[in-house]
Amino acid sequence: MKKSILKRALSSVVAGFLAISCSSITATEITTNAAKVLQTSPGHTQETGWYNDYHHEIWQADTPNSSTMTLADSGGGFSTSWKCGPNGSKGNFLARRGLYWGRNNPNHWQDYGNFTCDFDCEWSAGSAGNSRICIYGWTENPLVEFYIIEDWKNWVPSSTSAKQVNIDGSTYDVFTNPMNSYNITNSNGPFTQYISVRKTPRTSGTISIYKHFEAWESLGMKMGNLYEVAFNVEGWESDGQANVKKNIISYTGNHENEQTTEPEKTAESDANGDFFTENFDSGKGNFTGRGGATVSVDNSNYYDGSGSLKVSGRSSNWHGGAVSIDSSTLVPGQTYSISAAGLQKSGKATDLKLTLEYTSGGSTDWMEIVTESAESGEWTKLENTEFTVPSGASGLSVYIEAPDSLTNIWLDSFQISKKGKASSVTTGGGTVSAASSSTTNPNIPQGDPAMIASHQNNDYTYDPNGTGFKDYYGEMFRIGAEVNAYNITRSDVQAFIKKNFNSVTCENEMKPDYICDRSRSSGDNIAINLSRAAPILKFCEENGIGLRGHTFVWYSQTPDWIFKENFSDNGATVSTDRMNKRLESMIKNTFDTLKRDYPNLKVYSYDVCNELFKNDGGGLRGDGGEFSKWWNCYHSDEFIINAFKYARKYAPEGCKLYMNDYNEYFVKKRDDLYNMAKKIQAEGDYIDGIGMQSHMHYCDFGFSGSATESNDPKFGTYADAIDLFNSLGLDVQITELDVTTCSKQEGADLFVDIYKVAAERHNSVSSVTLWGHCDSASWRQSYKEDDGKGTQGGNPLPFDKNCQPKDFYSRIIAIPAEVLAAEKAAMTTTTTTTTTTTTTTTTTTTTTTTAITTDVPHKSTLGDANLDGKVSVADAVAILQYVANKDRYGLNDIALDNADVYNRGDGITARDALTIQKMDAGLISILPESADND
Repeated sequence: MKKSILKRALSSVVAGFLAISCSSITATEITTNAAKVLQTSPGHTQETGWYNDYHHEIWQADTPNSSTMTLADSGGGFSTSWKCGPNGSKGNFLARRGLYWGRNNPNHWQDYGNFTCDFDCEWSAGSAGNSRICIYGWTENPLVEFYIIEDWKNWVPSSTSAKQVNIDGSTYDVFTNPMNSYNITNSNGPFTQYISVRKTPRTSGTISIYKHFEAWESLGMKMGNLYEVAFNVEGWESDGQANVKKNIISYTGNHENEQTTEPEKTAESDANGDFFTENFDSGKGNFTGRGGATVSVDNSNYYDGSGSLKVSGRSSNWHGGAVSIDSSTLVPGQTYSISAAGLQKSGKATDLKLTLEYTSGGSTDWMEIVTESAESGEWTKLENTEFTVPSGASGLSVYIEAPDSLTNIWLDSFQISKKGKASSVTTGGGTVSAASSSTTNPNIPQGDPAMIASHQNNDYTYDPNGTGFKDYYGEMFRIGAEVNAYNITRSDVQAFIKKNFNSVTCENEMKPDYICDRSRSSGDNIAINLSRAAPILKFCEENGIGLRGHTFVWYSQTPDWIFKENFSDNGATVSTDRMNKRLESMIKNTFDTLKRDYPNLKVYSYDVCNELFKNDGGGLRGDGGEFSKWWNCYHSDEFIINAFKYARKYAPEGCKLYMNDYNEYFVKKRDDLYNMAKKIQAEGDYIDGIGMQSHMHYCDFGFSGSATESNDPKFGTYADAIDLFNSLGLDVQITELDVTTCSKQEGADLFVDIYKVAAERHNSVSSVTLWGHCDSASWRQSYKEDDGKGTQGGNPLPFDKNCQPKDFYSRIIAIPAEVLAAEKAAMTTTTTTTTTTTTTTTTTTTTTTTAITTDVPHKSTLGDANLDGKVSVADAVAILQYVANKDRYGLNDIALDNADVYNRGDGITARDALTIQKMDAGLISILPESADND
């Protein structure tokens, strides 16, 4: 019951879950003929529709796994399985099947008579999270969401004000719960939950639904016009399975289960069994652009005939090519075959999808017809030979889209035919022009280096002669780790942190539920208590280690009372004006407390807002899905912009402000972050950068093991995300990096490649932070995630449980010297001046080459041969180039003096370069080196 609400998955949030153990059973298959299988995944979170007179829905959110629902061919039975925990995904799930009338149904439950449900459900769930089986539905006028809970695992909602009623041989606790959230009106707003919880749980029998309706109304819980009555299986942060062997919902009246609109008469098919066809040989037909897309006829790419429909200018994933279909051609409740040929030329495989858009109960809804992975430059068959149009649907249109890409797409050989008819399209057929090829990788402009630098705080220390992690990257950016208050009290952890890291992030200790003190808060002033973070803050202050503050605005780990009148758990939600005051006070008081109690602490950056957007992108949490307390209060992005304004107003000097999120390399999520950052920038200089959490798995990017390539269309590339954020002139910080199963080659390669792309962008990336200092301190130490290859995660950091470096760590620490050497080589490219003298008999050409020097202060520092103010391997490269070709790679007098570090006074030789390399490797500690030491 604790789940976020989507436009097309309407449920509710009831907080307070407990975890206890329960035994597991094995679910059997549905005994009747199972005729329809539905599946959801992270990229396809919901399916709804009608099948054999019962309406169904399966929905999941916030889980990287897939769920299934198999509908029985007769009756309302179904089997289902889900996997939403315990992997830290905060996953939610439901599967339900029953009777559905939709919005504006004029009938009250009494108009239908006595509702009952005959059910038999065999089910199991793990010991983590919770789940339940119940009767579920909605009414309008009043707006009510209702539950009749028959059995549960690990937790059940309760109330101290519950009344008791006796129904079907058991006592039920009956109570109401006020809500203000997304609901069946397709908007956020107040409604009430009616809940009955059976005291003696059961998994079979007859549920006298109408008796609960009668009992509720006798207690003053008025019912309204019926929207839905269904048998429901729900899970929150749990894994489970259910076999609903019987689900017969009936009533004694004469109303039909479905809406009573008389269906229009079905059009007659032609001799080929087709109701509608279009091959675009004579034009676009009735197809139009959807969203910002435009459509045109292309005569160089086509499956058959001489033309196809080209869809271009797609600025959002749902933009496509659409055609309206008369309801006499696609009759609601009837089943058809719908097929087409689809083409994309992005340069890599991506999904193509046919979707039905329709109106039901006054609301717009969507249903997937078919999705196929399409190879670039290859016509792909899109076909569903048994697609059922939802009963009661109107305003029908069919469109093609590429849900994970902005690439141009082509459509041809579109047809709507009799159920079961297969089209003649074959994948790989047709004609594809070898001319232009579009790409999903955007042409990302370069960010302004000076502007990016202004958004960075690079006041940190490292030892150029040291061997700690931070020392290898000292010339590039900070190296950080997340720690908690327990670990930081251990002397071995303190020593390890001091050697390897110059940035620290608190694990939980600075999140709102840890620092907001209700006992001392009053009016609209949020009191702050940093006692839980004190061991970490003191350690950082005493050792000169920079702190990344984490976090102010977050949908999770933020106490409910902050949003309530009188700071009461059950109070009404305050107005946005009052919430602005509370938000400002929380930020102000946090910074004031840090300054007062830790005056020498270097708070160099702060995550002002964290995880604002839906799991894989596509909008803000709460705006149609994935519940957020902040959205529930504001219903807009006002709180985001205000939070950055308040943070800029009160943050200490040098503290840079970031918007932090995960899955930031998913195309939709990347674009969400980019667009919101632009919106904040439009208000003024309030945001400094984007935080990329980067909780990775080795199978990410289609097992590419690369931060610059992807074999999976739902991903952009990691490097492209950094470049897009930098293009705004903003800094990037990698804030919570780990890679599960990094012992696998792809995982190790991905870890190394992330550091490589960051190092190559070290002027626009100011810190890289591991989420944990070693495996034993990681929240993902035992992380389980099925990759389809029998391998699961865990052990996600470069240091094992004993803080010993893993094999690939040596590859990571070798990167800075390689990158800096390459930069030095590129920086010493030459300019050429040519003069020509001509006589009557000969032509002589003389070429003069001069070295380019960088715009850095020319100061005398022993070892600094390239005059960049540092001593590193790059200086050894400069010396070797000078020795090899003094004319081409000239050094001025200051550089020559700095370079003479071996047996000082005998001139510049390759031994000077070797001395600098020895110092970089920690073999010597001071310059110059004497020949007497050989």
